[in-house]
Amino acid sequence: MLRALLAMSVCVAVTASAQKATHTILDENVDDVLAYITSGEGTPAKSSDAFSGSESLEVGATGGDAQRYNAAVPDWSFGISENPSGDNEFRYITFAWKKDGGTSIMIQLHGDPDTWGHRYHGGDNVKGWNPSEQVGDLPTSWTDNTRDLFDDWGEFTLTGIAFSSGDGNTGWYDAITLHQDPSPPTAVEAQDKLATAWATLKSR
Repeated sequence: MLRALLAMSVCVAVTASAQKATHTILDENVDDVLAYITSGEGTPAKSSDAFSGSESLEVGATGGDAQRYNAAVPDWSFGISENPSGDNEFRYITFAWKKDGGTSIMIQLHGDPDTWGHRYHGGDNVKGWNPSEQVGDLPTSWTDNTRDLFDDWGEFTLTGIAFSSGDGNTGWYDAITLHQDPSPPTAVEAQDKLATAWATLKSR
């Protein structure tokens, strides 16, 4: 039994280490995100209403542009490409969002080239900001999505992000990750399994 558990632990460790590069934009780091999204007339805050973990970003939309953004986030220079290989290169983005009524929610990605020309919206595109890809109906409950950035927009260098709540109602954002594999990252799950395996070993 001990040998089997050791083998499982090694297998999980190898699987976790083999996970291709990822970069977490937003998860349990809302304070960091709030520190750099300093432009726009939306009202950002940390919320305990989360898709995963204990916190999410909420952006109130009481008027104006209803968004919060930064076109040049410090240390952001992520290459979006068809075949990402370096630790700073990605192809896919996964994000979760929801909206408290209204008709629209949006995420905008700033890049070189095309500046803000990389957008995803749920529901209607009420601001008429284009180009933008519609990602389903308005998400009135937490909904997660994975998009192929290269397929949608071609090669570009990602430098910034905008959280745009659209039309008068609060939007929430959580679990935003860049990744190289088409499926969302599972590194946390693998680490949890490894911790469980070692806990079992230590108890014997």
